[in-house]
Amino acid sequence: LHPDDRARYLSTLQKAVDTRTPTHDSFRLLTKDGQYRWLLVDGSIRLYNDGSFAGYISAGVDITDLKEDEQRKNDFINIVSHELKTPLTSAMAYVQVSKAKSSELKDELTGVMLTRTEKQLRKMSSMINGFLNVSRLESGKILIEKQRFNMATLMKEIEEETVPLNPSHSIVFEAVQELWVAADRDKIGQVVTNLISNAIKYSRTGSHIHIACTRCEDVMMCSVTDEGIGISKEDAERVFERYYRIDTGTPVSGFGIGLYLSNEILMRHGGRIYVESEPGKGSTFYFCLPLDQ
Repeated sequence: LHPDDRARYLSTLQKAVDTRTPTHDSFRLLTKDGQYRWLLVDGSIRLYNDGSFAGYISAGVDITDLKEDEQRKNDFINIVSHELKTPLTSAMAYVQVSKAKSSELKDELTGVMLTRTEKQLRKMSSMINGFLNVSRLESGKILIEKQRFNMATLMKEIEEETVPLNPSHSIVFEAVQELWVAADRDKIGQVVTNLISNAIKYSRTGSHIHIACTRCEDVMMCSVTDEGIGISKEDAERVFERYYRIDTGTPVSGFGIGLYLSNEILMRHGGRIYVESEPGKGSTFYFCLPLDQ
């Protein structure tokens, strides 16, 4: 086994043995010519005649070409995303300076147009960051930099940024008490922002969106509720898959990576995310994190 894969694979295998469940994993194996090849291995449980556990019978397939194609794709996404971020950052700075100038001159029309431009630039920046994070996640390079912070402060910052930029909806943030967590502040902020962005995209203009953040025993629970199109049971089981998108019948911007990233980020914090919804009756997305008491 490749040194970088050994500990993970042995841990996965041990967990499967302890729980008597099938195995499914990929790893690099050194061949006789001195090259590492990727194998995808599935193991099925085998039992003795008396029903006791005998071990596993496994079958593997070489997926090296697939892994190399995936790496080339990730490298391409990384290069393109980084190249796009530089002019985008400059454009955002120009817009913010122009907004300040239009405010001084009391030019309301220009101020409104610049606000809309800023909103679209932020949306583009969010999409680029999403692709970068997917690429880092798949290559095992996504960093979780935990710090102790108050969710009440983070939610207030998101409220001050979100409400003015989205006058098309009635967005209500419920007051949040002190809730301290040990997590990556920026990435948890991304999760909240993504859920709100989805609520806006999938609900009609003028509808209400309600955001709450409360304590539930020893965890922090955050919820985003909308009055949108809702999600079927079948779609609800798949919305956190990479690139999965709900068929709404009308074009909706996005690439199906926001919820996938949110789920991965929360799993790396020991948290979870789930949805409650009915078609035509809106949705509520919940996520929870352990409190740092």
